[in-house]
Amino acid sequence: DESGLAYPEFDENKHVIEPFSFPFDWQNCISIDPGLNNPLACHWYCVDYDDVVYVVAEHFTAKKDVSWHSQRIKDISEQIGWRKDGKGRLTAIIDSAANQKTLASVKSVTELFYEHGIMANPNVNKDLFSGIARVKEYFKNDKIFIFKTCVNLIRELKTYRWGKGDLPIKRDDHCVDELRYFIMTRPSGEKPKEKQSEIAKDKQRLAKRLRRSKGL
Repeated sequence: DESGLAYPEFDENKHVIEPFSFPFDWQNCISIDPGLNNPLACHWYCVDYDDVVYVVAEHFTAKKDVSWHSQRIKDISEQIGWRKDGKGRLTAIIDSAANQKTLASVKSVTELFYEHGIMANPNVNKDLFSGIARVKEYFKNDKIFIFKTCVNLIRELKTYRWGKGDLPIKRDDHCVDELRYFIMTRPSGEKPKEKQSEIAKDKQRLAKRLRRSKGL
């Protein structure tokens, strides 16, 4: 019994846009959901000065090794002028499952990406429900837009559904998983607590001294 869509807030007519040339300092992060037999999903994320997220490029292919994926990720990064670190490496976040070593390899996927010049950070927040809630919030508030070239992410957003046991169905979810990892790196939207001014602190200190002098 497949119930409703996980992301009914996603509106293809509103949230999918024509690609445009984005400023260098909007560039924020590459996010990867690794798959070797399964598809590997990778997107490039920009954030503007109003904290609006733009998904600007996509890599999505199955049945390839890390070496092949790394080269493709580097090629796309080159095409769109993506930033590198001081040693010419790309930085990304990746599903923490990439830290596991497979029987076929003595190295983890994270280590293999590192050897191919991609620094993939596996410390992602994978909490499913708060992640989905945060993504829903971004679509509801029009805080995320997707370049129409990111066809697999668009397809998954339109078909990702809730299944039994209040869980999403684990199928065609590589792009939406990696979108969720990225959105969970963003501030939650809670207003920071205002710092007390020096005058307010002085008033508090004075009040304490007064109470002490009166024996209160």
